[in-house]
Amino acid sequence: MRISLVGIGMGSAGTVTAQACEAIEGADVLIGAGRMLQAALELASNPEGKKLVDAISPGDIASAIEALDDDTRVGIICSGDTGFYSLAQTIRKALGALSPKPEIELIPGITTVQCMAAKLGRPWQGVKLASAHGRSCNFLGTVLANGESFFLTGGSATPATMIAELVESGLGELQVAVGERLSYADERILCGKASELLDEEFDSLAAIWITRGELADEEVAPFIGFSGIPDELFTRGKAPMTKQEVRALVTSKLRPQRGETVFDVGAGTGSVAIETAGLNPFAHIFAIEKEPEACELIEVNRRRFGTFNVQVVEGRAPEAFEGLPAPDAAFIGGSTGDFGAIIDRLLELNPSVRIVATAVTMETVSQATDAFGKLTEQGKVANFSATQVGVTRTRQAGRYHLLSPESPIYIFEAQGAGERA
Repeated sequence: MRISLVGIGMGSAGTVTAQACEAIEGADVLIGAGRMLQAALELASNPEGKKLVDAISPGDIASAIEALDDDTRVGIICSGDTGFYSLAQTIRKALGALSPKPEIELIPGITTVQCMAAKLGRPWQGVKLASAHGRSCNFLGTVLANGESFFLTGGSATPATMIAELVESGLGELQVAVGERLSYADERILCGKASELLDEEFDSLAAIWITRGELADEEVAPFIGFSGIPDELFTRGKAPMTKQEVRALVTSKLRPQRGETVFDVGAGTGSVAIETAGLNPFAHIFAIEKEPEACELIEVNRRRFGTFNVQVVEGRAPEAFEGLPAPDAAFIGGSTGDFGAIIDRLLELNPSVRIVATAVTMETVSQATDAFGKLTEQGKVANFSATQVGVTRTRQAGRYHLLSPESPIYIFEAQGAGERA
């Protein structure tokens, strides 16, 4: 049995390659989704002589093929290209389990990104390609990490929901292009700022292309993605801030992973939240701060550094955790005397949470040591450790340079010993 997995392009006859047309013409049986089968029939010179099988899942397709004679020529019709977020590889794997093993040929097709790039007059070799159609997709992280991003959409992930997320995250000025029903007579391409397209309605058959540009201020851009951002680059005000050298140690211990949720509790200026967000734009960072003036500073710094994966939450911990996703990691930079309650709530939200905390006063050191000690005895945390850090910087006095020590800082680290629900 000979089987052709045929990439049929965008769906209209004009985007089907000659090789795909030849495979469709030579097939006795055509298998695929209804819209794809209809497009294939329009290309065949003898549509009445084709047997059609409306099937999408690899299992259903394999079962249909098993029922055919060995000398049957089969064309499995796939949208776009067989190598670009296509079911072709999954189908091929399912067919490989058949006995006898069929001969399988893959025929490429024109993809949505190729078609849209041509319509927009843009190259696409440097664009980050992703699909939110029926699969998990960290949309905001992808946009933040790449100069240009292209997304196939579908299901609950539509151009409208993506544009809304951009605007809600403070990225309403980004340039967006949405292509609907590409290659069809009623195709439409809309271009503009995300904020300008917020109220538009879009067809379900659509793709979106986002141009990020440079988000951070020119002065701070070279430091994004590195630990130990210089203190003077942050807008300070009167809010407390975790200093450069200590912050570098804190973020290394937090170890933000792709897609993780991280809390910065008692965020002050937001320096830890912002540095963490720059280290991993795919992480979701919540800067939790009770002082309104400090929250305004975090927002200023968030925009200055272009770390739009930071969300400012005004409120006192642990009450401010209400309604937030469970954290994978948390930094406690300020607790206002509620250290024990904050840790207890973090462990309730995620029994395996990674916790990093700093203390400069002996009172906070005592609270942290006592809280972590009791939790260790109860088996709720593991790998508890404490480190004292002393930072000494030079300062100039005339033609001399003197060593000027900062206050010692204690860094506490522990891992929840339970399993996340």
